[in-house]
Amino acid sequence: MYTGKDFQFKLLWHFARKNLFRTMIVSTIAVILYQVLGFTFVAIPFLPVGTIGTAVAFYVGFKNNQAYDRLWEARKLWGGFTNTSRNFSAQLIALVEDKAVVKELLYRHIAYLNVLRLQLRKTIPWATSKENLHQTFRGERAELEEFDQGLKKILEENNKGEYYEALRIKNNVASGILKLQILDLTRLKREKKIDEYEHSDLVRHINEFFNLQGGCERLKSTPLFRQYSIFSRVFVVLFIYLLPFGLLKDLNNLAEWGVWLTVPFSMLISWVFFTMEQIGEFSENPFDNSVNDTPIAAICRNIEIDIKEFLGEALPTKMNPVDDVLL
Repeated sequence: MYTGKDFQFKLLWHFARKNLFRTMIVSTIAVILYQVLGFTFVAIPFLPVGTIGTAVAFYVGFKNNQAYDRLWEARKLWGGFTNTSRNFSAQLIALVEDKAVVKELLYRHIAYLNVLRLQLRKTIPWATSKENLHQTFRGERAELEEFDQGLKKILEENNKGEYYEALRIKNNVASGILKLQILDLTRLKREKKIDEYEHSDLVRHINEFFNLQGGCERLKSTPLFRQYSIFSRVFVVLFIYLLPFGLLKDLNNLAEWGVWLTVPFSMLISWVFFTMEQIGEFSENPFDNSVNDTPIAAICRNIEIDIKEFLGEALPTKMNPVDDVLL
C-alpha cells in the first residue's frame, strides 16, 4: 500500500512512460501529415472525439468503482482477521489454564496468518496485468519465489517446524492449519479442560477464519470480469489515438505554429485517461504483490504483536513503510 502524500516523479514516470512515448509518436505523425505534408483531410472534427472521450470516462469510472470495491473488501476481510484474532486469543488465554497449550495454539495461529499471506500473494497469470508495472516497483518477491521455502521459514519462526512435511503436500496449507486448531480444541474438550460451551465459542472463531479466508480466496481467484477490463483498455487506446487528429484544426487556428501544440496537449490528455484506466487495472487484484496492494504483511505483524503482548512475551518490531510503501 502506498502511504506517501504525493507521488514522486520517478513513480509517475514508471507508470506513464510507455503511454507518453506512444502518444508523442502518434501526435507527431498527425502534425507532420497535417502541417508538413499538407494532408489536411486527416484532421477530424473534435465533437465525435469528445463524445467518445465522455463515454470512455464513464466506462473507466465504472471499472474503477468495481476495482475499488474489491480493494476495500480485501481490507475489510483482513480487518476481520485482526478483530477475530484478538477475540480468539483473549478467550483462549482466559479459558485454558495450561499455558503451554495456549502458546501452542496461538503460535500456530500466527503461522496460519503468514502462510495465508503467502498463498494469497502467489501470482496467477490471468489475474495480473500484462504490463506488470505495479509489481516491478516493490514487493515481497524474495519470499514468494519458492513457496515451500517460505512455508518452512514461517513454521520454524513460530516453533511449528514439525508440521512442515505434513502441510507442504496439501493443496491448501492454510486450511490444513485451521483443521489442526479444531482438532486440538476438540481434544481439550474431551480431556475436560474446556466445556462444551467454551469449545463452541472457540470453534466459532475458527469457523470465522475459514469464512474470511474464503472471501480472500474468492477475490484472488475471480478477476474483475474480463469484458470490463479488456474493453476499457481498448476504448481508452482508441480515444488516445484519435485525439491528436481531433485537435489539429482547433489548435491550428490559434496561431501559425499552434498546430504543434497538438503534441503536448495530446500527451497531457492521454496521460489523464490512461492513468485512470491503469488505476482500475492495478487495483482489481488486492493480493498481487504490488505497490498498491492491501498491506497484509504489516497486518500479520500487528496481529502477532497483539498476541505476543497477550502472552507477555517480547514483541517483534512493527513494520513501517519503506520508500512510502507498506507491504
